Amino acid sequence: MDEEFEEYLEEEDDETLEMAQFALDRGDDLTALDLAEEYLESHPLDVEALNICAVAASNLDDNPKALALYQKALRLDPKNGAIHHNYGVLLDRIEAYEEALVHFRRSLELQPDFPEAYINMGNALDELGRIEEALQMYDQALRRMPDAPDVYYNKGYALNRLGRFEEAVGSFHKALEINPSDPASLNGLGFALGGLGRDEEAVATYRKAMAKDDKIPTYHYNCALSLARLHRPDEALQEFSAALAIDPEFYEAYIERANLFTDLGRFADALESLDAAEKLEPESPEPPFYRGVILEKLGDPAGALVALDESLSRDPESIYTLNNKGNVLMDLGRLDEALSCFDAIIERTAAYPLAYYNRACVFARRGKVQEAVRELAKASAQEAQFLADALQDPDFEGIRDKASFVRLLNRRKAG
Repeated sequence: MDEEFEEYLEEEDDETLEMAQFALDRGDDLTALDLAEEYLESHPLDVEALNICAVAASNLDDNPKALALYQKALRLDPKNGAIHHNYGVLLDRIEAYEEALVHFRRSLELQPDFPEAYINMGNALDELGRIEEALQMYDQALRRMPDAPDVYYNKGYALNRLGRFEEAVGSFHKALEINPSDPASLNGLGFALGGLGRDEEAVATYRKAMAKDDKIPTYHYNCALSLARLHRPDEALQEFSAALAIDPEFYEAYIERANLFTDLGRFADALESLDAAEKLEPESPEPPFYRGVILEKLGDPAGALVALDESLSRDPESIYTLNNKGNVLMDLGRLDEALSCFDAIIERTAAYPLAYYNRACVFARRGKVQEAVRELAKASAQEAQFLADALQDPDFEGIRDKASFVRLLNRRKAG
């Protein structure tokens, strides 16, 4: 009788664990957790129950509990590939990407044909900026799951980040062949088309994405960028406004809207948008940088200089801000200080020809012909357009008839 009772209890326990798994599968994480914990009271070393508990706790955002459960399960069964994978997923979620990779790799050592591990390993590598390696993982997953739209989607976004837009277009088309109604894939496709300069197609694609889900601010934001490039500012502003209505803390939307307002000469609106951005990210160098650009356009070089110095205090290494500061100092007639800005840029990189051009401007204004021509030659060697600019730039007015300047022009024409 005792043996029969024990068998009855075991069957009841097994049923409890099955119900826990069933609850987990249908998304009822709280019930799954309760049932699995009940089972663990009598079977504290059961790895399957620990895994169910950990997954349910993770889904309920109880990360400390889930971490402890996975660690216990792996101590009991260190060769369980599924638990290594699930633990890696949680580590990825809490941005412990390097540690997540360790467990994804171990999962694949134990289960080499586990496509989800390849996908999640690719995602972790992508987060670490190791995008080429991430693409290899996505390709491994696709060899095992050739009809998985999410993998094509992930691959497409990785290719977009690398600027490999033609390949990204192909990947998103594959995703959409399998799941034509996926707005996220449409958004990714739109971004790739925009990267190829095909902004009309991009806008149409974003419109399709928004028709399926108009509550994602990024879709409106990306559409606005394409519309701005198409010189359709009113529509672009509408999309920026739509993005900000959905997400009032969308920092990049405030910045890009400010730039569009600036291009339209709506400086007060641009400054207001920059103020909103700065409230969200008070340490970002961008708002004071763009504020400096606006104040310079408004004929306030002293105010522009204050703004640019503030931007440099937040990002001292910015060559773009240093260049703009140098230009403002030139406007103020403070040529020595301007030259120091351009010198600082060249110390950091030789691949910024505008710094050489601006040095040439300073020397030309000082009447130092040889120095001006030498710097102009360096700038035009990287971008020939600078010679044409010098023919129109009033800074070079006093040296354009000098022999060395004319020789440089003739040499470039002959070359």
